Amino acid sequence: MRIVGGRLSGRRFSGPRSDATRPTSERVREAVGSALEARGLIEDAVVLELFAGTGAMAFEALSRGARRAILVEKARPVAKAIEKSAAELGLADRVTVVTADLERSAATWLEAIDEPAQLVLIDPPYARIDLVPDLLTALAEAGRLEDGSTVVVEHAQKHPPTMPLGFAEVSRYRYGDTAVWLARFTASEGTHA
Repeated sequence: MRIVGGRLSGRRFSGPRSDATRPTSERVREAVGSALEARGLIEDAVVLELFAGTGAMAFEALSRGARRAILVEKARPVAKAIEKSAAELGLADRVTVVTADLERSAATWLEAIDEPAQLVLIDPPYARIDLVPDLLTALAEAGRLEDGSTVVVEHAQKHPPTMPLGFAEVSRYRYGDTAVWLARFTASEGTHA
C-alpha cells in the first residue's frame, strides 16, 4: 500500500494480510483527502479512525498535516500491523492504536480515546453500517468530539448511514459502488457531555 497525498506521498507501507481488511481504494483516499484538505479540515487536527483496518485513511490525514491519529481496530494482528506501518512511515510518535471491539459496550473503548477528535473517519464492514449512529452518539455523549468536528463515513452506495441528532450532512461523494458521506457535528444540536 502507499500514501497518495501530502508530504509522505508515494511512501509505501506493508499493512496487514490482504484478506484481513477491505482497504479503501487509492482513488477514494485521494478524493477524500483532497476534499478535506481544501476545506481546511486536516491541518493540525486530531484524527479518530474507527474500524481502522490498514490505517491508510489516518496515515493520509497525517501526511496532509494532521497532528495526531487515534486508530481503533478490533483484530489484534491487524492492530499490530497498523503499529508496524506507522513505524515504517515514521509516524509512530503521532499514532495511538487501540485494540477494541466497537460492537461491544462503548465504555470498553471510549476510555482509550484520550483526546477529543476534530476529524472522525469511519469505514465499518458494509453489512454493519447500522453501527454508525450509536458510535457517533457514544462519542458525542462522552465528549470525544469537538464542536464542529467533521465525520467521514464510507459505505456501500445503496446503504447510506442514518445520522443521529447533531450531525448534519456537508456533502456526499460516489465512487462506483462506494459512497462517502461528510457531516459536521454541532454539540448544541445533539447530546453532549
